[in-house]
Amino acid sequence: MRVLIDTDPGLGLRFADVDDALALFLMLNNNQFEIEGITTVFGNTPVNKGYPLLKKYLKLANKTDIPNKMGASRKEELGILNDASKLLIEKVKENPKELTLLTLGPFTNVATALIHYPEFFDDLKKIVIMGGTLSPITLFNPFYKRIDRRFFDKIKTQQLVAEFNSLKDPRATKKVLEASTFTPRIQMGLEVCCRTVIRDEHIKQIESVNKPIPQFISKHVKFWLKIWKVLSGRGGFFPFDTCVPIYLLEPELFKTVSLFLNVDEKKIPGKLSISKGKRENSSPITYCTNFVDKKAKERFMDILISNLTK
Repeated sequence: MRVLIDTDPGLGLRFADVDDALALFLMLNNNQFEIEGITTVFGNTPVNKGYPLLKKYLKLANKTDIPNKMGASRKEELGILNDASKLLIEKVKENPKELTLLTLGPFTNVATALIHYPEFFDDLKKIVIMGGTLSPITLFNPFYKRIDRRFFDKIKTQQLVAEFNSLKDPRATKKVLEASTFTPRIQMGLEVCCRTVIRDEHIKQIESVNKPIPQFISKHVKFWLKIWKVLSGRGGFFPFDTCVPIYLLEPELFKTVSLFLNVDEKKIPGKLSISKGKRENSSPITYCTNFVDKKAKERFMDILISNLTK
């Protein structure tokens, strides 16, 4: 699978989400993926911190030859052509209908590429997205119920209703999810991304493998695991972005629905809703809602851990 990846990596920094790096390491370790370019965007970390982390991951994987560029540092840069958007456009123009785009962070780089090259989506083979939710307050339900709700009064309608990637740049989210294209778009929303949890036993499995990537992961993921044990009440953290490459490896694990989406920019920025009508000159988005069964969920975790420990 020939892929381009747009991401906001954080593993290696305290208080930064780790799932982008897990998705990246999964693909770097799996020879079914031929990574043709990686771009970084603001999100989990400032882009000038996330980009050096990407460089570190590539060095650990001994794959520093993969083209990579730093992109947008804030949502106000939407539409301003940057090195990341240029790389995405260049690769797609050189390989029309051959590359699959994976978006793991806010959509600023991707939407900018679409603005400057309107055929960008049409010239891709496939687009797989991690972002959005159609089910409000998915992440922190147990935590939310245990604390004084006034604490969340000002942010609950955004952070607990609109998913992080969608919220960070609502205008870019709208351009990506409401774009008219017949290129297949598969979207992993929080509904499915929050069905699996990485716990102590998984980290111990990773830590037991004496190789550079597993050792790096186990060293830097423990702080994040500790935070999520407190925040979520679920005994661990969700491996959100890893749903994207695992979908590509075994799509039959997931339940999906076909729909067109609308994105709110003003009232609740980044909030998704299902469009009642079809979008002209466009196929619907394939939205992943769940795993097909318990065995599929178990298989997901097997794929994840086995690829992180190669």
